[in-house]
Amino acid sequence: MKLLEFLGFIIKYLLIGLGIAALFIVFMPERFSSQKDEKPHTSQTTQPIIENNKPQQGFADMLESVTPAVVGIKARSQAFPLNSEACSSRLQALPPETNACAFLNNGSGVFIDDKGYLVTNAHVLDKASTIVVELTSGQQLKAQVIGVDVESDIALLKVDAEPSHFLSLPETDQSRVGDWVFAIGTPNMAFNQTVTQGIISSKFFSRVSHYIQTDAALKPGNSGGALVNAQGELIGITSLSTQNEQGEKHYQSYAIVANNVAHVVEQLKEHGEVRRGWLGLDGDMTINLDSISMELSLNPEQKQRLQQRINQLPYGKGIVVTGINPQGPADQAQLQPLDIITKVNGKPIYNSIDLISAIWNLPPQSTVNVEYMRAGKKYNQDIVLGQRG
Repeated sequence: MKLLEFLGFIIKYLLIGLGIAALFIVFMPERFSSQKDEKPHTSQTTQPIIENNKPQQGFADMLESVTPAVVGIKARSQAFPLNSEACSSRLQALPPETNACAFLNNGSGVFIDDKGYLVTNAHVLDKASTIVVELTSGQQLKAQVIGVDVESDIALLKVDAEPSHFLSLPETDQSRVGDWVFAIGTPNMAFNQTVTQGIISSKFFSRVSHYIQTDAALKPGNSGGALVNAQGELIGITSLSTQNEQGEKHYQSYAIVANNVAHVVEQLKEHGEVRRGWLGLDGDMTINLDSISMELSLNPEQKQRLQQRINQLPYGKGIVVTGINPQGPADQAQLQPLDIITKVNGKPIYNSIDLISAIWNLPPQSTVNVEYMRAGKKYNQDIVLGQRG
């Protein structure tokens, strides 16, 4: 009897358990589905849902706002007699009955304010007597020359109109190697305005300006156009240079840094020319001992003494004065050949480019402090700059 009661007890609770399990299967089937039906975990590979199917615009909006500030420039010279020396190269002949020829240059330009001032390269205006500015709308305007600076290759023009778009010249240069840039200009008279993209490849100083080298493609006719950054800010005025290698022309794309252009524009507005300071000396790098010795005709003893003085300086620092212009600023300050200039206004000097760079934007009558070595001793001298001819 007890055995039957025990078995009944077991069967009772077994049935209760099966009933509970059946309820779970009915109301929560996903907990008991086969693993074969489970989908793999895909949280790391699932692509986001694209809510906006609008195509990417890239830099189109930015370029649409800045390109109208860049114009085409056509510069025509006066007529020269066909038998004159001027008619010997790169000319477009006038009709035969005129017995004459004329230069016809084309390039690009950039409006820099809403008063009608624009800049271009000086070489675009070579021998020009008539200058026509063509807007992106097709409108043509005559331009007058305010001033030309051949050394920096910058010219300032003005039209009798108020442009709707312009690109301001910045006070400082914030561009860096690796920045995205866009070159805007008119490649030649047969084509409309173009835009090319690249990066800043290098930055350097040469002659009287700082330059940007870029791999954004330029063509003849781009000279004087705009180089802008990804925000549409003007960072340079494009200038194309050429090199001849084995009879072929190789084009190199450069731009004059925009804040240097601002300095030139300010001078051209005020004086019609750029007035630059001048030290009145020639120099060579301290590491070029052999060339210095040949230039100054040093004997072995003098060469050895110069070598000893150079050895006292950090490697490559300073330039050796090789020539003094009579009655020039350096001569009046009593500098001498074989003096080694090491600093100008506290800035270390390693080569002649550093020396020019230290005074390139200083006007005549500015005072600079020159630190130099003579016979192993250090000297400081204030020099009043003259005017570069």
